[in-house]
Amino acid sequence: MVLTERQKKDLQRAILEYLISDGGETVFPRTIEAFKTEAQISDINDVDKGILEKKWTSVVRLQKRVMELETQLNDLQKQLKSGIATNGIENDTLKTNATIGENNRLIPKGPAKASLSGHRGPVTCIATHPIYSLVASGSEDSTIKLWDYETNQYDRTLKGHTGTITGVSFSTGSTILLASCSSDMSAKLWDMNTFNCLKTLRGHDHTLSAIKFLPSNDHIITCSRDKTIKCWEVSSGFCIRTFNGHSDWVRCLSISLDGDHIASAGTDQTIIIWKFSNGQNIQTLRGHEHVIECINFGKKPITADLSSPVKANKEENNNGKILTNESNNSIDLGYLVSGSRDKTVKLWDALRGVCLMTFSSHENWVRGVVINPTGKFIISCSDDKSIRVFDIKESRCLRTIADAHGHFITSISFSQIHPIIVTGSVDKTINIWTCS
Repeated sequence: MVLTERQKKDLQRAILEYLISDGGETVFPRTIEAFKTEAQISDINDVDKGILEKKWTSVVRLQKRVMELETQLNDLQKQLKSGIATNGIENDTLKTNATIGENNRLIPKGPAKASLSGHRGPVTCIATHPIYSLVASGSEDSTIKLWDYETNQYDRTLKGHTGTITGVSFSTGSTILLASCSSDMSAKLWDMNTFNCLKTLRGHDHTLSAIKFLPSNDHIITCSRDKTIKCWEVSSGFCIRTFNGHSDWVRCLSISLDGDHIASAGTDQTIIIWKFSNGQNIQTLRGHEHVIECINFGKKPITADLSSPVKANKEENNNGKILTNESNNSIDLGYLVSGSRDKTVKLWDALRGVCLMTFSSHENWVRGVVINPTGKFIISCSDDKSIRVFDIKESRCLRTIADAHGHFITSISFSQIHPIIVTGSVDKTINIWTCS
């Protein structure tokens, strides 16, 4: 590899910064002076602190990920040659199996693998990167912190918001971006290579509550206490569409697996399903008896059969309409799961507007819900300080991790590449949980 003159200078300055910061000029005085002279470096004031160490750990992390992907690729190629994989759904299942083990149920177990601390206020939101072992956490201290959940190390802090961070979301494209939103009524786009703020998005009239990238990575969706959902163009930072339909604070969002449907919910106790391509409200789900704090789409397992709960609802949606075969089969949005201050977790067939089942095990507000990658289990966190695992097929609480944090648990995220769950809490910590 040949470095440009600029790259050589940057590398030399980073080496000098490392020598000085590692032990100061008392440990390597002659080495430092000789290096300064021979490299013709006058000062390093503009060099990022610890840049060489950060680059080194990044390279190691990338090498490890490349090796994992090569192993997965070899396994999948063998399976394809043997004729196992025949369609997209099965390929997705095989990919999951290659990553986490064929018999792995992917449910968290205690105690926590690690507890990360550094925020000066309650942790309000969590996001895991879709490719790297990177976690972003937002807090009432107005900062976003980045962590590595494999090494359990703090990486850096992003500053720019002036209010509580209420949402964070990673892009999935080749250009790694982080989107954040805040009670300061703005959203921000961050470049994860330079860690600079690229754009600040303004247009909501009150606190922003949640933010999500669409799978295409060219649009961002936000929701707000101003009762609206907005769609923003990533390239320009312009708001291109506003969704109106809620009668109160919109607190949470989720994007469907097909990327063309949005679920929103909040204080008005309803969940609205929107079609992104035309902005239409195609379904309204009712059933919760208090504020809805969290919603999440997730895939159904290939063998899913929940016909009994659906029949119990008489195959009618919440508007009382009898559902046709066409509406049942034309689109599959997977499952939708919601959590509420009524202490319940509900599983929905979002397109038909049917509540498939309700879990009532929590003893306080439910603050976060995810469907694990197998599509067979719901994992939730709550102000009762517990993490609970619900078996969808058996319609029961399978596992409870009591006192998972020392205070209310505000957020939960499932890694897409490792059997890891990350939770955030009012106790100012981020906990890492292994799944098996």
